[in-house]
Amino acid sequence: MKRILSVILVLFFAALACTIVPSTSTPIATSTPTSIPPTATHTAIPRPIDLTNRPLYWFAPLPPQIDAYNGSDDFMDLFLSDAPWEQTANYIQVFKLYGGWAARDSTNAQLRQAIQAIRQRGLALAVELGPLNPTDECGLFIEGFAGEEGVETVRRIKAAGGDLNLIAFDEPYYYGHFYDGEQACNWTAEKIAQDIDSFIQRVRLEFPDLIIGDIEPLTGAADAQAHNDWLDTFRAVNGYDLAFLHLDIDWSDTRWPQKVKVIEEYGQQTGVPIGVIYTGNFQDETDEAWLSIAGERVKRYELESAGNLDHVIFQSWNDKPDRALPESEPFTFTGFIKTYFEDKSALGFQLQSNTNVALKRSVRVSRLIEGYGGESAVDGDPGTSWSSGDDAPQWIEIDLGEAYDIRQVRLLPSQYPAGATVHRLRGRGPGTGGTFIDLYVFEGETEDSKWLAHTPPEPWSGIQVIRIESAASPSWIAWREIEILR
Repeated sequence: MKRILSVILVLFFAALACTIVPSTSTPIATSTPTSIPPTATHTAIPRPIDLTNRPLYWFAPLPPQIDAYNGSDDFMDLFLSDAPWEQTANYIQVFKLYGGWAARDSTNAQLRQAIQAIRQRGLALAVELGPLNPTDECGLFIEGFAGEEGVETVRRIKAAGGDLNLIAFDEPYYYGHFYDGEQACNWTAEKIAQDIDSFIQRVRLEFPDLIIGDIEPLTGAADAQAHNDWLDTFRAVNGYDLAFLHLDIDWSDTRWPQKVKVIEEYGQQTGVPIGVIYTGNFQDETDEAWLSIAGERVKRYELESAGNLDHVIFQSWNDKPDRALPESEPFTFTGFIKTYFEDKSALGFQLQSNTNVALKRSVRVSRLIEGYGGESAVDGDPGTSWSSGDDAPQWIEIDLGEAYDIRQVRLLPSQYPAGATVHRLRGRGPGTGGTFIDLYVFEGETEDSKWLAHTPPEPWSGIQVIRIESAASPSWIAWREIEILR
């Protein structure tokens, strides 16, 4: 989640209605940056960088990772002079690099190539970094805690000939304050704000005009009020505002649009631009699935909820999409962005070609937690889920609207911890007086986000209502997705 410039910054700050004032704290001395030999620059004159656009549009595809998610296999092709995303590049203003890639995973030649290509397209250069330093007691290998590496990343970009325009912090408030797992720090918001200011002073020694904002998860106790309080605390401690706040949404809570609106409205009051990072899910098996789900989220906030974001960020930290190019195809990352600008309503699921007859059908459940209703098990999005909020026995029932011949059933559990489960699949035909018949029993070891599937030797005929009765599980009964394939 992460992006930056120089001359046009005056206009940018005026548009933001909030000036970043340098802190009076004493800067920490810096070491000599690692030298990266310069290369010949392009002779064509790039279009000017414009950071006054509202919304400001960011692009941050995931590069191939070492011992992690694969990312986009054609990531480096984005930086070829004839890369087929000319129109998409004209729509966006900021290209954001991941700090780990800029610091460690790129060769000198790759980093130079990316920096030059981004500038040549007239895009601002941003990077996503963790600003906090771990201590002997906490923070080691925790997101948001990469302070020294973050400083070295900025220096490496400078040594490669880059003019860094923006930095987006990698969730320091959440992981410094709310995170309660191994190596948790549980620092106060005031301490985190002070440490961030120290980091800002150090990186501004390299690029004095850096625009610096934050990315934070919207989840659990880190709710809308907590984020608004964070903006206030940062200002109170440091005497200036964060330049923006980007939200990493917990999509599993279907109330997320209302929560974003609360933060968005507060940002408008305080002059801090608010953005949303649109993503798919880590469980998505294809580029089409990942991008379709991201598109559904775009439509839900911008079309259905009438959201009015200051920043829009197209980003992935998942295995998908594998392909960033070309923009002429709908299920590449650049193709998705192009469609966003040219016909937003065309994003999302293409229902007319879907063989999943459970998709967006009527649902009844034994019980639920608010924000995790039965409709979430048939919305096509494994990032959401129905949760009963209780142990077995529980049930969920789907009315397919008419009778179908069913050739396969697929179930995606939301289950913590993994363990032995029993789920009985039952069905009946049309009419309220029909009798349920037993179709199949899923029994064995199951775990979160691992599909259960059954294909009967012959399709089940004349089925309109499917019921899943969960008789045993080590966790609350919950389903991420239920697919009934005709």
